Amino acid sequence: MGNALIDKELIGEPRLYNLAMRLEAETLHVMLYRPGEPESIVYRAVPLDAPGLAPERRLEETVYNNPLLLSDFNHVTILVDTTRYTVIPDEATDVDALFAEVLADRLMPGDDPDNRSETLFTSLTPAGATVAAKLPSQLLAFLRRTFNNPDIYPPVVPLSRYFYTAGRIGHSGKIYINLRPGSLDLIAFADDSTQLANTFSFRESADAVYYIMSVRNMLVERDGEDRELLIAGDDKLRDEVTSVLREYTGYVMPAIYPPALVHAPKDALKAPFDLITTLQ
Repeated sequence: MGNALIDKELIGEPRLYNLAMRLEAETLHVMLYRPGEPESIVYRAVPLDAPGLAPERRLEETVYNNPLLLSDFNHVTILVDTTRYTVIPDEATDVDALFAEVLADRLMPGDDPDNRSETLFTSLTPAGATVAAKLPSQLLAFLRRTFNNPDIYPPVVPLSRYFYTAGRIGHSGKIYINLRPGSLDLIAFADDSTQLANTFSFRESADAVYYIMSVRNMLVERDGEDRELLIAGDDKLRDEVTSVLREYTGYVMPAIYPPALVHAPKDALKAPFDLITTLQ
């Protein structure tokens, strides 16, 4: 048995709260809040129990050892950390569901017969594209039977929606970056649609700089205009990466956090940035 970090006394009536979680290989990030009340945010990072077990069993052990997570919440959002996703035009899912499945399989080949997956399609409305993500079937089965009608998708979904909405003066010439230990997200828009969304793994901050500059240079060469780099995520990594990027390009700035966080407890700022962008 693991130690409960999220017991039933942590909040009041769960039905008044939204539950948002981010599932990683070793950690379950949990955020609880009453909609429209940022001062109510409670954030916890829960290490996954039972290291020797399969990932789905570790998650199951962790959830059942933290009984508050089994409550009846107002709304549940679950971000599953994965690089097995691709961005396709909305039209691909509007026309024919089978066509969308075939397209996703072509863009994300290589299923393991012993580990079946399911493809989830999530619209990035209003950002003019759809994210297709392949997630393990066993994991999805557990999440669906344990939580009440959860929204399940990769972290790039709320990130893209947030950055698109937050860019009030337009997205032209911008690349949005979200950093965390071990990986980063790169997102760019063109006019009213998503131009690029990708996740890269890295070991050193120098590798992160390489991926960012490679994508920037590709877009600059293709579109003929410079790109502003707007960076969110882990503070330490952001400082390291920003200082190097400024040697190569003129405009590197921190991304804007959701304004509601001004009224949130300080601990809420420790949550992963993509989890914060799920706030409703």
